[in-house]
Amino acid sequence: MHPSSRQRRVEPPSDPQLQMDLISNLPDCLLSSILSFLRIRDAIRTSVLSSRWRDLWKLNPLHFDDIIIKFEKQDSYRNWLKIHQAVSRIAFIHPGPIHCFRISQSKGIAFLTNKEMRAFHCEVDNLMKILMRKGIRELALRFGYRGELQFRLPSSLLQCQTLCKVSLSDCFFPPSPIVNSSFPNLRELTLDFVFLWDHHLNCLLKSCAQLEVLQLINCSGLQYVRLNCAKLQNFTIHLGSDSHPKEVIIEDAPELRSLRLGEQMVRHTRISVQHVQKLEVLGFFSMNGSMQIGNTFSKPYNQPQISVNASMELHTVKKLAILVGFDTTFSLLSDVLRCFPCLETLDIKGSFYPASDVGFWEQQAPFGFFERHLKSITMIEFVGPGADMEFAKYFVQHGQVLERITLVCGHYVTESWSTTLRRNLCLQNHAAMHLKVQILGPYDYHPNSCEWAPLFYNALPQPGSAD
Repeated sequence: MHPSSRQRRVEPPSDPQLQMDLISNLPDCLLSSILSFLRIRDAIRTSVLSSRWRDLWKLNPLHFDDIIIKFEKQDSYRNWLKIHQAVSRIAFIHPGPIHCFRISQSKGIAFLTNKEMRAFHCEVDNLMKILMRKGIRELALRFGYRGELQFRLPSSLLQCQTLCKVSLSDCFFPPSPIVNSSFPNLRELTLDFVFLWDHHLNCLLKSCAQLEVLQLINCSGLQYVRLNCAKLQNFTIHLGSDSHPKEVIIEDAPELRSLRLGEQMVRHTRISVQHVQKLEVLGFFSMNGSMQIGNTFSKPYNQPQISVNASMELHTVKKLAILVGFDTTFSLLSDVLRCFPCLETLDIKGSFYPASDVGFWEQQAPFGFFERHLKSITMIEFVGPGADMEFAKYFVQHGQVLERITLVCGHYVTESWSTTLRRNLCLQNHAAMHLKVQILGPYDYHPNSCEWAPLFYNALPQPGSAD
């Protein structure tokens, strides 16, 4: 090889000024600004560069997620202890403020003895006190596997007045009543796989004057849920199949905009909502369940189906999800849908009785939302020929601004069957200019594309899981 073609070694500059670490000479405010764009794991790693960088990562508010701490065998008890020791150490040495703190790697809790559990309780309680002193705003705690209720919530957590957002999973409240809970700034509360009694929830809500979002997911122990939250805007409740409350009453929530109810729960729980003047999202709605929605829908105890007051239309509702079944009559469904004249998105889960009300929809006048509003309709568990097809065809022929119809079948969809469905829908007679029709099998429809999927009793199969 010719000497001139060899790669030359770059010599350091002779001028001492050019050999200086220019980045380290930047002021702290600029360096901390640069570190704020890094993940907390990478920001902490810069502390080993030199003494100049040792404490720079502490200048920014802490946003911590314990997922950054990884060991080779995370399920082993010893490594699990190391994770929590590292978590507590980071919270202790950071001067604050701590804006966000998340603990999710707690699978090792299942292997603790009673003595070790008591020690772990003390450790978490001390951690909560540290976070409180340093102005914690957002807190997410998950203890163990989903549905594994072995950890008792620390009492110190109930006194954290700086919290704005809290998510608690896989834990339980102590049986004694809550005293002196105080969350004056809390705006969002999520309880997922949490055991609590009615008095626990009532005491929590009384101390959350600013609460805007409340989610109760797979919780147990609740029997009578009563909400009086002046600023509540979004409420989701979806409980386990064996732990339905007897009653959910939203007495005073004048700002309520989104009400999401679990599919199985609306079949077994009496639901009453007093204020619906700002409601924009509603689902699941069950025509056979015991539901009272404002002055529009009610169901007396001696009546098999819901009654409709057609004069009290819900003009604010834009998204609606309805449960139907073989016992659903088209006349009642028609009366219900006419109460939502400004509907933009309609999702229907279930199938009609194949031979029910033949020719009913051909005789019906168009709904009020057809002309300007309805853009999307999804039918999940679509059967095909018969009543399901007649209902879908009605939307094809009248939806003037309809953009998409999605039919999710309960079985594998062949190309020939899809062609037959499209022919039976009479797509040549569609009212919308740019209508798209999508026909999918259960393994083709991704649950993430349906915002109601988390409320299903049985989860949709994941794409690609057919084999």
